[in-house]
Amino acid sequence: MTKVPKARLVLQDAMFVRDKLENEIGHIEWRLYWVLAVVLLRAVGHVLDKVDGHNDPVVKRVAGELHKSWRTGEENAIFRDFIERERNSILKEYSSEITEGPVPIMAHLQRHDGFDVIRHFLIEENLYRPMESGAFAGEDGRTLLDEAIAWWALQLGEIDRRTRAAAP
Repeated sequence: MTKVPKARLVLQDAMFVRDKLENEIGHIEWRLYWVLAVVLLRAVGHVLDKVDGHNDPVVKRVAGELHKSWRTGEENAIFRDFIERERNSILKEYSSEITEGPVPIMAHLQRHDGFDVIRHFLIEENLYRPMESGAFAGEDGRTLLDEAIAWWALQLGEIDRRTRAAAP
């Protein structure tokens, strides 16, 4: 049994919204699902602290200890450089690092006859939605959402493990 049920519920909702992004082709709908997914991912930590932590002091203590480590280390870059950064950008400026329109691609084809060919393409479908800047520039946003979801699942699992170990 989990000691962080509300945080897990928020994570479950983030997973649901993430799935919507896979096939959504409507511009406005995609943007709204993106905003919701990012905000939910950051809300996991707030709910963990304010709700699950409020209901269990051991959860609050363990989550607080872990939160300090989330601000450092390469293993926590997804939290620091994606979840927090993208959420802050959305909520404070209503801007995002995710691409919203067709993605221009340039292909440099090397030919054996000595004449190279450069081709320009646009990816117009919902095939590739890269981050335009930041620590994860070039990464598909949905892949980052998947990594963030997996990261939160590990963190919540660790909190459950530590709180069970601390129980009398």
